[in-house]
Amino acid sequence: MGAGLGLSFVKGTSIMPTHIVDIELSEPFSAITLPVGFDGVLGLVRWHRKPIGLVRVQAAEGRVSPQQLQQAIERQVQIPSENATLPDSALQLVSIVVCSHERPEDLRRCLDTLLPHAAAGHEVIVVDNAPCSPRTAEVASRYPFRYLQEPQIGLNNARNCGLQAASYAVVAYIDDDAAADPDWVKALVQPFESPSVGCVTGLVLPSELETHAQEMFEVYSIQRRTFARQVFSTPGTAPAAAGVAGVGANMAVRRELALRLGGFDPRLDGGTLTCSGGDTDMFARLLDAGSEIVYTPEALVWHRHRRDEAALARCIFGYGVGLYSFLTKRLIEERDYQALIIAARWFVGPLVKAAIRRIRREPAVALSLLLREASGACIGPLRFWQQNLRQQRALMQRLPQPNLHQQGDQA
Repeated sequence: MGAGLGLSFVKGTSIMPTHIVDIELSEPFSAITLPVGFDGVLGLVRWHRKPIGLVRVQAAEGRVSPQQLQQAIERQVQIPSENATLPDSALQLVSIVVCSHERPEDLRRCLDTLLPHAAAGHEVIVVDNAPCSPRTAEVASRYPFRYLQEPQIGLNNARNCGLQAASYAVVAYIDDDAAADPDWVKALVQPFESPSVGCVTGLVLPSELETHAQEMFEVYSIQRRTFARQVFSTPGTAPAAAGVAGVGANMAVRRELALRLGGFDPRLDGGTLTCSGGDTDMFARLLDAGSEIVYTPEALVWHRHRRDEAALARCIFGYGVGLYSFLTKRLIEERDYQALIIAARWFVGPLVKAAIRRIRREPAVALSLLLREASGACIGPLRFWQQNLRQQRALMQRLPQPNLHQQGDQA
């Protein structure tokens, strides 16, 4: 039992560190030797580099044999009947934007994985959001990338800074605590060959599972994860439900279209009172504009989940705040009454799903974590109202003040 959040797993679920590995089905399996202290393996199964599923295997004396691996894959992964491979497409250069705020070590790991993409000709822009120290600039200076500062705090302000500065028609975003897979950009830009596509999102997998909090976040995330390509558009996908389309940690947008829509809403997401929701809001406005959003699991990034339970609690709380801030915006500013239905369903759905998974003895999100997210949702509307007022005051302060002396002379 974890302290603080009361996190728990059902019987049979690992609570010790899990080793992350890549498994290529087209090559012979080798035995996997785990680092000391690790008790299991989480493997990304690929078929000719294309991700097709995840497999979990418990280790025997720190080792997983090829036979164990083969049996686990046959049980847990749906193997394609045909030779599914990554699609070939003409090289389209993109601008890759990494927004960062005082996380130099995470940023360094992220930028290391972007070097091959930069070598292929893609532009990489590091946006230092409201810097409190020179640490981000120092890390960025070690790479052949563009470095920009955005003085206004807020993830969406930083996203807009990168969007405006980008040189190419497609702008890809990756979080500074994520690492890009070698085929990330190639897979992310391929759907843009269709002019109806305005945004592409991709798969996010854990880069490490070494703490209880990271395992719990993985249980939280895995229920929303799929290895099937999906296309979202209206009327099939309600804009108020746009969160199903993906996450901002791994997305790309058409630059001209995003700018025409006004960019990312600075009232939403990290660094503001609303905590999150900026990506979902952009997805919703793209759907409003008639664009398609494509989710493609081949566009893969590896995310470093929060390592401690206090950070996890803040993160999940922020998700609740951001979701209901976004829904409040949809209701008030777009007169989108489906937001009310989605808000009501959201409160019941996760609790029912968690109960069913526990009955089935499957990994389930702890009730205390769901309640933490719900408590954030309860104050989401208030937070959006407060952030909206804060934004209006900031805009008023930037307006030129009237010259009282000049007015007096004219009188």
